Amino acid sequence: MKIIKIPFWILWRVWFYILVLLPIIVMFPFLFLSFLKESWYPHFFKMARIWAKVILYGAGFYPKTEAEEEIIPQKSYMFIANHTSM
Repeated sequence: MKIIKIPFWILWRVWFYILVLLPIIVMFPFLFLSFLKESWYPHFFKMARIWAKVILYGAGFYPKTEAEEEIIPQKSYMFIANHTSM
């Protein structure tokens, strides 16, 4: 069984590294420019969200958000992930 498992594990690793590196390489000029002026910092965070979504969806994960209360877009919130529960 390990003989079958190892090639798929290696293939998954290679795919993951491509998902991480390719968007960084493509977006690098824009990321660099976003650091030149402090007023451009929000653009960096927008690009970081795009990069994170590429990795998330490319890895086959589709987030599902459940809220007990209505979220108002104009307000500030702090979301905390609970990694210890099932």
